[in-house]
Amino acid sequence: MNSTTNTLLRFDNAFTASGNATPAATIVGANTTFSSPAFMTLDAANDRLYIADTGDLSVVIYDNISTKNGNVAPSRIIAGVATNLTTPTDVALDKVRNLLYVADDVDIHVFASASTVNGNQAPARDLTVPFAVSAIFIDAANDRLFVADQAGNAVAIYDHASTLNGSIAANRAIQGATNTRLSNPGGLQLDGAGRLIVSNASPARITIYANAATADGDIAPVAEISGANTGLSVPDQIVLDPTGTGTLYNADPGAARIAVFANLNTATGNIAPTRTISGSSTGMTASGPVGVALDNTR
Repeated sequence: MNSTTNTLLRFDNAFTASGNATPAATIVGANTTFSSPAFMTLDAANDRLYIADTGDLSVVIYDNISTKNGNVAPSRIIAGVATNLTTPTDVALDKVRNLLYVADDVDIHVFASASTVNGNQAPARDLTVPFAVSAIFIDAANDRLFVADQAGNAVAIYDHASTLNGSIAANRAIQGATNTRLSNPGGLQLDGAGRLIVSNASPARITIYANAATADGDIAPVAEISGANTGLSVPDQIVLDPTGTGTLYNADPGAARIAVFANLNTATGNIAPTRTISGSSTGMTASGPVGVALDNTR
C-alpha cells in the first residue's frame, strides 16, 4: 500500500521479486475510495483483502483481490456513523471466529461476520485501551490480542480476546526502559516458534521476543535486526511467511521500499536484507509504502 498516492500495488513472484520491479497490478482511482490508506490484512484462503482507510474513515474490502487491477471499486466498505470509526489504522482477522478487529485511536472495534460485513454496520464490541493504538495482531488459535502502544514503547497482551468488551486491562505487557529495546513500535507478527516480532520506527529496528504467550515486563529481545547494513529507516507494517526458516516482509516509508529478511529463525544483528523492492518502476514513492500483505498460496 503506497499511502501518499492512494495506490495499492501487487507484485507477483513474491518469493523472488527484487529490485526495481514493475507491479503486476496497480489499483488506483476514485472508485477505490482510498484516502491515506494504512495497514491491511489478507485472508489468502478466500482471496480477500481488508484495508484500514484512515482518511475515508472506513475499512475497504476486496474479494477476489488477486484478479483486481485499475480503478476498481471495493466489494464492500465498512463506513458510516454506526461503525464508530474515526481514524482506522490497522486491521486483524480472526478466521476461527469470523471476526474483524479494527484499530482506531484508543479503540479497537470488533465486527462480526467478517467475511460478509458491509456498510453502516455497528461493531459487535468496542474495546477501549488507555493509549493510542499503533498496531494490532490477533492470535486466533489462542484467542489472544497483541496491541502496540507507540507512545508508551510497549506491547499490551490480552487473553480471551473474543470475550472482551468496553474498557479493557492488559493481562501482561512488554514494557520497560532498560531491556525491551522497544522504540515507537508499529508492526506486530507471531512466528511459528511462538515469538513476537515487532517493527520499531525510531530508532529503526526489528525486535523479537520469545514465548509471546507469556512474555511480560521489561524483558530483552532474543534477537534484534538493527544497524546501518539493514537499511531500515522508518519500518512500518510487517508480515511473515512462516514456511521454511521464516521470511519477514517490511514496508518502510522512510526508505520507500519493501525489505525482505529471510531465515528469520536465526536472523539477528546488523544484517542486510535478503532482497529489497524499490525504485521508480515499483510505484513506491517517498513516505509512501506503509502497508504490506503476503499471499504465499499464489
